[in-house]
Formats: sequence, structure tokens, C-alpha cells
Amino acid sequence: MKTKHNKKRNTAFLFEALVKELTKSIVEKTNSRSNVIKIILKEYFVFGSPLAKELDCYKTLSEKSGLDKYTAEKMIHRAKHAYAELDQQEIFKEQSAVIKKINTELGKDFYKNFVPNYKSFATLSQIFGNKIPLKNQVLLEGVIIENLTSSPEDKENMVAVDHLVVDSFVKNYNKTYSFLLPEQRELLNKYITSYNDNQVDFKLFVGKELKRVQNKITESLELPEVKEDSEMMLGTKKVLETLDTMNATNISSDDLVCVLKLQKLVNEYDAPQD
Repeated sequence: MKTKHNKKRNTAFLFEALVKELTKSIVEKTNSRSNVIKIILKEYFVFGSPLAKELDCYKTLSEKSGLDKYTAEKMIHRAKHAYAELDQQEIFKEQSAVIKKINTELGKDFYKNFVPNYKSFATLSQIFGNKIPLKNQVLLEGVIIENLTSSPEDKENMVAVDHLVVDSFVKNYNKTYSFLLPEQRELLNKYITSYNDNQVDFKLFVGKELKRVQNKITESLELPEVKEDSEMMLGTKKVLETLDTMNATNISSDDLVCVLKLQKLVNEYDAPQD
């Protein structure tokens, strides 16, 4: 008999949904909501925590592709072994705490967040901990091996999700956030996952991005439309002054929104003019 998968008890789903919700709250400038999510991530998914260790098992088997079959089988074996050593009672306790915070502080609509790898996470949850008959485990491991050995393009095409979740995502997310530029998406991604490496990766990216933006804006001072307009010249110099005050090692949520706007500004410099 097939049992219904409980997404609330899937650590990988909770993490990815929190990341999605944090991205939305940053773009919408709902600081109180984004602060709640950051606190949850830092408290329960920090490196070495029970949920972070379980999440690592999921990510090991869901984020790789293009492997040979031998390596894929070895990764499954190692991931299952690592999972077997986890304290399941502690994980359940931590999950319960996260779910309670989500329900009370973020609302039940949180669970409607579209997580592309959801089906993969649901499959992995069944093979971890020997929760299903051996025959079913072998069959599901075959699916995972296929994912691990497929090319990145094939893997994208293999993603399947509940159509109700897709509808919710399309209505509540894509319409609002599809305008983001690739560099803006990367900045947000670095920001929302930075808690796990003490923000090292995020700070390095911000430093390079601030330098790139500053160079582009400095170059814009030579554009005819800027040089011939005193107000534009003054405004551009004020932007450069603002950039000079930014510290890549200490970026606030307001600074992040400012950088997103500047990324859009310099992108318009490179856009073809009519």
C-alpha cells in the first residue's frame, strides 16, 4: 500500500520552501518576515545541526548529474550510511520546532511554495532509513541512479511536480519575480544561503559585484546624455558616493535592495538604444 508523503516532515522541502519564501520577502521588502525566516535558517540549518546533516544527505543525491553509474551507486551507498547514523528522534524534534514556527509566524500558505525538486525529495525520503520493502528500495534507487547519471538538461526535463503546487507558484511567484536579471537572482541566491558558510561566498560575490557596478556607473559619466544633463551628472555622482559607503562585509537588507536596483541600472546602460 502506498503511503502519502508528508512534505512537512521532509527536511529538504522545508529548507527549499524557506529559501523561496525568503527570496519573496526580500524583493517585497517585508523585513519582519525575512528576519523570521533568516532566524529559522540560522537556528535550525546551521552547519553541524541535525537538520543540516539530514539536508546534506538529500542534497548529495539530488544536486548532482552527469556521473558514471559506479560513482552514482557509491554516492547512494554513502548517503544512506550517513543517514542511518543520524539521530531520528532529534531530527523529528527539530522538524516539529520548525513547523511550529512556520505555522505561527509565516502561515499555512507557506507550504504552497513551489519546490522543483519536490518529487525527488519525496523519493529520497522513502529510501532513507529503510522505510519501504527491499524490492521498492531497489526500484527507487534505480530512479535516483538515472537522475545522477543524466545530463543537466535531461534532469531538468525529468522534474515532475504536483499540478496544484505549480498553479500556486505560477500565480503567486512567477508574475512578480520573473523580471529579475540573472545577476540579481545570483545575488539573492548567495544571500539566502550565506548562513551556512558564515557569509563568505556572499561577501566575495558582493565585493566583486559592487566593483563591477561602480565601474559601470563611473563609465556612464562619459555618456553624452549624462555629461549634457547637470541633474543626471549630479545624481550619478551621488550614486557613486553611496557605493563608496557600502561595505561588502556588512550588507544590510536595505543595502541588498539598493544593490538590486543598481544592477538593474547598469544593465540598462548595456541595453541597445532605439
